[in-house]
Amino acid sequence: MSVQGQGADETPYDPQILLGIRTFRQPMWRSVVQAGLFFTIAVIGFSMILGQPPRPDIGWPVAALGVTLGLLLPGMATYGGRRRVDLYEEGFVVHSLFTTSRHRWSEVSDFTLATVLPGRGMRQAYVVYDVKGDRGLAIRLNRFLTGRGWSLPIGLEPTDIPGNAVTIALVMNAWRQRALVQGSGATA
Repeated sequence: MSVQGQGADETPYDPQILLGIRTFRQPMWRSVVQAGLFFTIAVIGFSMILGQPPRPDIGWPVAALGVTLGLLLPGMATYGGRRRVDLYEEGFVVHSLFTTSRHRWSEVSDFTLATVLPGRGMRQAYVVYDVKGDRGLAIRLNRFLTGRGWSLPIGLEPTDIPGNAVTIALVMNAWRQRALVQGSGATA
């Protein structure tokens, strides 16, 4: 498995638990934080409308944008289920806010971690992987930045147990390994 910090001889997890996880979603607390950030933009817009000197020509669009994004994006991610990954025997489906991609286990590489460094001392880890035969500018750019062509949405968590990007990478690798073993056993 290609999760950083894990030795080849140690197995600090129960594979049955990993294979029992079927979905990763954005947790509710992340949606609340996102809504709060967008509503802060709306408050800035309203302060422009009521400020001295009043600037309603700028304030109303800023306030409308903040309220719209504060309701729409967290709602789509949490209640609409748009930011999630569903696992199946044949492969997995990645639902981002505006796109959906399907991959077969036999078409993807192992899953590993990459980090985003937004500031000193803050690291956001997320899961990256490659898909056989993928080409294109976006894939090449992502591969240059992370070492892999694709990434799962940042901030997902397993639905049934506590976890983070390390847990997601372990689960994805366990599902992939099982599918590859079953696939090679069926053809042999």
